[in-house]
Amino acid sequence: MQEKTTRNSSRKLKSEGEENGLSIESLGAWAGSAMAIIALLAYFIKPVVASFSKITDTLNKVNHNLDLLNKDLEASKSDRQSLHDELKNHDERLDRHSEKLVSHDEQLKTLFKERK
Repeated sequence: MQEKTTRNSSRKLKSEGEENGLSIESLGAWAGSAMAIIALLAYFIKPVVASFSKITDTLNKVNHNLDLLNKDLEASKSDRQSLHDELKNHDERLDRHSEKLVSHDEQLKTLFKERK
């Protein structure tokens, strides 16, 4: 008798669940489908996220190297400017010496003319 009541109650539960459109089998199918979708998403998204993090690390390293190169370029620029200033000073000195040579040449010519 107890078996009959258990069967009847399980049939009632089954029939009530089927009326709502939700039975144990359909809930299991939905749960399995959801888990499969989540697993696939995790399977495909994890490598993408890993590659994005590698790309981000690489970009950070490149950015750091660019900063160092910019600092070196600025230092080189100031060195070039000081070299140009020094060359300008040397050119001015050479011009003065050239003028002195011309003056000395004229003096020598004058002295040779006076001796004759």
